Amino acid sequence: MAIPHFCALFSYLLLLTIIKGAINKNFGVDIMSVRNILEKRRSARHYDSSYKISSEILISLIESASKSPNGNNIQATRYLIIDDPDLRKLLLPIAFNQQQVVEASTLIVMLGDYQAFDKDNIIKIHEEGFQARFFDESLRDYLANAAIKYYENKSNEDLKLELTRDVSLASMSLILLANEAGFDTITMSGYDSKKLKAILNISERYLDVMLIAIGKGTKAGHNTVRHNVNKIMYRNKII
Repeated sequence: MAIPHFCALFSYLLLLTIIKGAINKNFGVDIMSVRNILEKRRSARHYDSSYKISSEILISLIESASKSPNGNNIQATRYLIIDDPDLRKLLLPIAFNQQQVVEASTLIVMLGDYQAFDKDNIIKIHEEGFQARFFDESLRDYLANAAIKYYENKSNEDLKLELTRDVSLASMSLILLANEAGFDTITMSGYDSKKLKAILNISERYLDVMLIAIGKGTKAGHNTVRHNVNKIMYRNKII
């Protein structure tokens, strides 16, 4: 009597696998490991301007990227999506006329929020963790106080470095997630920061770290030469 039940279960699991594969195929998703994505991805500079990424997919990508590691869990990364075509055109010349600024489906300004270092924000986040029962009162207070003390005497340059680290980690996660979902990507640091912040009315509360373009590439990015691992890896001391 157990055999029919087993066969039914096997058939059900096989059907789920087929359906999942069909769904992924329909959405253009090629499930790959992180290693494969890093080996195969190229920075795409030419995009199909008629292709649009749905809001639901973009929200899902950002939601997952927000789980990236960040210092003391202060969650300082902000994602400014630029989907206004007129704004894109204004940004084009200050980004040295890189066409992906206007052609890619999505353009995101990756920002760090200096207010994330505020005592009130740190206390609020750790209180939310306590309310979610991730830790007890003692650990809540320890973590919050340790974070407050860690940041309180840091210079503006120190805080800028903290934001750059956190935003860069989130940016890498977002790129990997987008590539996993079947999209092409490119990061851009080549733009006039002051003009970008002026056009987009970004206050000094925020540090702009990079731009990320996501979409469907029309031309594969060129291959690049990378150093042999023995040239970049050291043990215990660096020459």
